[in-house]
Formats: sequence, structure tokens, C-alpha cells
Amino acid sequence: MTLLRYFPAASGLCEGMGVEVCDPRWLAAVPGAELVVALDEVSAHAAAGHRVTVLIDLVPDNVAVLRGLAAEAVGEGARKVRVRPHGVDRVDLVHAAVELGRVAEDDAVEVQFDVTSAALLRADPSAFVRVDPLVVTADGTVVPICAGLEGFALGRLGSWEELLEGWDPEPVRDLCRVALTRALADTGPLVSWYEHLTRTAAEMRSGC
Repeated sequence: MTLLRYFPAASGLCEGMGVEVCDPRWLAAVPGAELVVALDEVSAHAAAGHRVTVLIDLVPDNVAVLRGLAAEAVGEGARKVRVRPHGVDRVDLVHAAVELGRVAEDDAVEVQFDVTSAALLRADPSAFVRVDPLVVTADGTVVPICAGLEGFALGRLGSWEELLEGWDPEPVRDLCRVALTRALADTGPLVSWYEHLTRTAAEMRSGC
């Protein structure tokens, strides 16, 4: 079970880089990629024989029903449950972490909560200056790290190797460094790192 999403430093740009796709047609272009879909898409993709990760957006309105949403996803055929918080306060983040621990134990399913611990963030902030995973959206656009960073897109998927070779990842690392300032000021035990990234990216765009 993985409750806290945390990426230790990699030795190179491509080595160990995770890739997520939002449409199974891109799986052939990036062997080994993870298929990540919404709850209402799980059943069809599972029936087609794919190993499916369901992505549940955790917002204040559905914190209380998170356990039920996860159970529904597992019942539809999800092999992994991933939860991404948006605008959820510190108390609800901890509550969600506890609930997801129960999901992993009761349903014997892999669970991923897109947060990190404040202790890890403060102990090694440089480990969060990363450019992966790479995410292939439904239309084939490749973006670094997570949805919401389309302004840092690598381009449209064609040749995977050529796309990586022509990409300068340093602006993404710069974004991470700026977001770290906000994240390190977060006093809760759990930190929604991806949310800090997307908010910082939006502020940087609006300031241009």
C-alpha cells in the first residue's frame, strides 16, 4: 500500500520515470505506462482487460463518502485507487488518509493518496524538484507531473524518445522550487504537493 505519494530523486531524466495515460490507446506508445481514469470509466476499461487505476478527486463535498467511492471503484474492477485532494483542509486530509488505510486493508487493493508528509518535505525539499511522472492526456498532450501544468507541456505524443530529447525540463524544476516556498509554510501533518504546484503554476501564468 502507498498512502503518501513521494518521489525520491532520480539519477537521470528518463531513468525510473513514471508515465500515466488517460486513454488506453496511448499504452502501446509508452509501454509500462499506468492507465488512470475517472470512476465512471473504470468498468469499461476493466472489461477490456486493462489494469485500471481510478482517480478520485477529493473535495470538501465528498470527504464523507470517500470510502463508498473507493468501494464502488473496486467493485467496478479498479486494481488501484488513487485520491487527489482539491481544497480540502488539514483535518479532512488526515481523515481521508485513515479512510484510505481501511480501503487498502478491507479491499486488498493498492491505494495511493496524492499527498506527502510535512516531515518528508522539510527533511529533503530538494527531492521534490522533479519533472515526473509524465502524464499523457486523452488527446495525446504530454504534461509533467499532473494535470494543471499544461503550460509546461512537452508537446503532442508522437515519438516518445524524440519528445523527451527535445524537452527542456528546467522550467518545471523552477516551478517546483517556487512551489516549495508555499509548501514548506504549510503547517499541517500532510501536504497536498500537487495542489501547491498547480496553484503556483496558475499564479505564474497570471503574473506574466
